[in-house]
Amino acid sequence: MKASILGAALLLAGCASGGIPGDAKTTVVSFVELDCGDCGEDMARSLIKLEGVHKTGFDARKAELTVIADPGVDVFAAAQKNKPKEEEWHLELGAGKGSYLPWKQPAAGSDVKQVATDGEDVADLAPHLAPGKVTIVDFSAKWCEPCRTLDEHVLKMVETRQDIAYRKLDVGDWDTPLGKRYLVGVKLLPYVIVFDKQGKEVEKMSGLDIAKLESVINKAAETK
Repeated sequence: MKASILGAALLLAGCASGGIPGDAKTTVVSFVELDCGDCGEDMARSLIKLEGVHKTGFDARKAELTVIADPGVDVFAAAQKNKPKEEEWHLELGAGKGSYLPWKQPAAGSDVKQVATDGEDVADLAPHLAPGKVTIVDFSAKWCEPCRTLDEHVLKMVETRQDIAYRKLDVGDWDTPLGKRYLVGVKLLPYVIVFDKQGKEVEKMSGLDIAKLESVINKAAETK
């Protein structure tokens, strides 16, 4: 499973030397109950190879694929044909219908809080740290599949460990207020900052590395 890289949108241009014909049509296909942005990007890469398709672009935040193609191209049928059979998400024609699977819900009593939901700015992390606990601050995005993997793992940890708190921030993308504040120079999501029980930063991690995260958490827990 690869980490999600910089940027939630993908735009691919076709190879037609004469440019886009004047009668080309724009079609938007929405992905419903999606669990990864890579799925939409893969679809965009597949459709751009078809004859008569001039441009494809996938907006991961909206879970929408936009295709510019000749009038004779049935874009929706092509998208349906290129959808992997094993995937549980489905496609709908038209904009504004895209969605992602909801995040897993934490167990009752777990010290888990959602600090940001769609890239809104959080000027200071300090008020959100849990005194006397190791605090995991997770910058993620709903279109990031590795983020979901990390999230599920941490949720299991906080069920059994009372010395851990989990703070979740959905960045939306790199160009949101939250992204611009904290993701400068960060190339991979999830992006995690671990703080010790005194609120001191222990380590920053970019990308999915469960083993390293557990090691950092244990190190932070031992800090006096």
